[in-house]
Amino acid sequence: MRAARLSGGAAALTFLSVSITAAQPLPVKAPSVQQDRFDLSARSETYVALFRRALQPGPAGSLVDTSTALPLSQYVFLGAKDLDTAWRKNSVDLELAAWARVWPISNVAEQPLDGDVQTAFVNYRHDSMLARFGRQQFVGGAARFARFDGVLLGAELGAGFSAQAYAGLTVLPRWNARPGYHHLGSDADSLLRDAQAFQQPQRGGYWLGGGRLSYSSHAFSASGSFHEQREHGDLAHRNLGLDGRANVSSALLFSGSAVLDADSGRLADSRLWADVTPFEALGLSLEYVHTHPALWLSRQSVLSVFSTDRFDELGGTASVRALGPVSLEGASFLTLYDDNRPGGRVEGTVRLRADARTLLRLTYVRLLAPSNGYHSLRSSLSRALFGRTSASLEAYAYLYDHAVLGYATSSVYSGTLSYAPTAALSVLWGASLSRSPYAALDAQTLLRVAYEFGYSNRGVFR
Repeated sequence: MRAARLSGGAAALTFLSVSITAAQPLPVKAPSVQQDRFDLSARSETYVALFRRALQPGPAGSLVDTSTALPLSQYVFLGAKDLDTAWRKNSVDLELAAWARVWPISNVAEQPLDGDVQTAFVNYRHDSMLARFGRQQFVGGAARFARFDGVLLGAELGAGFSAQAYAGLTVLPRWNARPGYHHLGSDADSLLRDAQAFQQPQRGGYWLGGGRLSYSSHAFSASGSFHEQREHGDLAHRNLGLDGRANVSSALLFSGSAVLDADSGRLADSRLWADVTPFEALGLSLEYVHTHPALWLSRQSVLSVFSTDRFDELGGTASVRALGPVSLEGASFLTLYDDNRPGGRVEGTVRLRADARTLLRLTYVRLLAPSNGYHSLRSSLSRALFGRTSASLEAYAYLYDHAVLGYATSSVYSGTLSYAPTAALSVLWGASLSRSPYAALDAQTLLRVAYEFGYSNRGVFR
């Protein structure tokens, strides 16, 4: 019999301070004085957590040494909009977001001090043109999500057309070099625990670039995009993207997207869907998906040489909202894996709004896959108790078609109790208990205290 593995059971305290806006409006003494308005905001969030954890299961699920962790995390955000330059008014925006974390208690799995800058850029606008310099993100299309230090240029071309182009050095994730990280490869690499023993990557070999051309109108929009990314100077990704949307009527919407891996000439992902609303109380959606997960991996990743099953999925969802306090949702999808192996999933949900303070939800899921499948029953109950106090309970149960590591079932139970004595202060306590093939026992608890303050306004220069 497997021994129980205890994971994180503990307490976390969270203190939040949100939106402190510097720059109060100055009084206007004469109507002839020209006012210059701008937005300036600052936000800070501080998290303090305390918990115990077991990082890895031992042989046959045996207990391993646990460690106490007390991470202190700080997040900051600064932003300014509609600042002036000497040659143009309201043309500059600034944004800075960063985080830092310290582990005051000795911890072999984390760096004692870590942090990163998430965004730090200057945005300049001139008529229909835009230029952005610094650390930023490009989202959607062939890029999916790209984070880089560089420049982005954009322009409205007229008649509904717009264009964007970007290039820069890829932002390398800090956690790639954390202590305890294991490189996938030889036994010697797996046994080497000191990340400092590996040569640090040279940023000059990690760069990306791309662009997007778009058209948009009230009834139709479409875009084509290109993205290329290099690692160690060699090709990591080269993608072409196409997205489109057509509003046929207020009751019918067609959409589609596709990403082509130009290096292999194969579709990494393609999706077509239609949203139909024959009347207000009934919503229908039909969807087709073809995806090849292995093509999302970098060509320089050792994992890219392994075959990851591609699959096609066709199905739809429906929702009914005209039964008084009861609403119904359903979904059904047929999945076809490599070698024509079939699978599928069916889901049904009932929501009951017993009164203005109580919501009950019950969901049944049936999943079929080539290797295994399961029946799942999920239930939740949330209720506003009295005053500013509320509570929630959840229970999940899974029944596998074939036992996994000797377990034929899994179960999860959780609950929360929250109290908000004021609009700015809230306290939440939660706990969970689960049993699965990967943890004979997993018990956790959380205590969070949050305080939020701030106001929003616009500064005025005279």
